[in-house]
Amino acid sequence: MSVKVKDKKTGKETVGKYALIKGSEVNLYTGIMSDKKGGWRGCGKRIVFPAENVTVTADDPTRELRQG
Repeated sequence: MSVKVKDKKTGKETVGKYALIKGSEVNLYTGIMSDKKGGWRGCGKRIVFPAENVTVTADDPTRELRQG
């Protein structure tokens, strides 16, 4: 399980466990845990990226990606 955020300009890739796409930013978290409501949420360190500058890929998008 992993989520990869790749910068379109530099090609630098950052890996995490969970991503939340909210408005014009992508929040990448180093951990993932149950939200006790049947879903998932991010935990641990959070890294914020501008959404227009990155591409996001996930091994299991239904579990690891959320639009908010």
